[in-house]
Amino acid sequence: MARPPNPGIRERLRNQAVDYVLSYGFGDLALRPLAKALNTNARMLVYHFGSREGLMREILAGLRERGDAHIEAWFQAGKNPRTLSEFLRWYWQRMSAPRAQPAVRLVFELYALALRNPREYPGILEAPLAYWQKLTRKAGLRSEFETAEATLLLAATRGLLLDLCATGDRARVGRAMQLLAQFVESRYEQKPGGTAKRKA
Repeated sequence: MARPPNPGIRERLRNQAVDYVLSYGFGDLALRPLAKALNTNARMLVYHFGSREGLMREILAGLRERGDAHIEAWFQAGKNPRTLSEFLRWYWQRMSAPRAQPAVRLVFELYALALRNPREYPGILEAPLAYWQKLTRKAGLRSEFETAEATLLLAATRGLLLDLCATGDRARVGRAMQLLAQFVESRYEQKPGGTAKRKA
């Protein structure tokens, strides 16, 4: 009877694969070149992840977990409840930094791949809206506003990041993000205790 995969080895390979795609992107990612980069072989990747598709799903999950951890730590670090406009300014400072550009380019590469083959990249097209809805709840917006506000914030931030990737004009695009944050700040007032109300 074959031994089950070692969870420690699987986790290490998963983390290394996430690091790899952050540096080199997905493209036409094949098991053999990836395995060589990870100092293993394609047979071992299949042994631990079942298939190329299984490995891709784990890489995507790892990318989401890393992003979630950074955002959760930021929300938890505040002495007072964090506001949505504060989050937007922090998020932009983080995502527009030169060191974040490989990850940002990867996001758009994944969108393109998922549009061509959504089954192979589960969650890429649907998850961002749900995630921004969760962020609006963290920032205290009432649930009846979640879908519309989350859609607006997702579309605006995604468009600004794409503009930055396309032009590299950090100053201009940064000013546009500041306008978005100011709009959110003026539209919603943060109450004590972290709830929010919508201005008329």
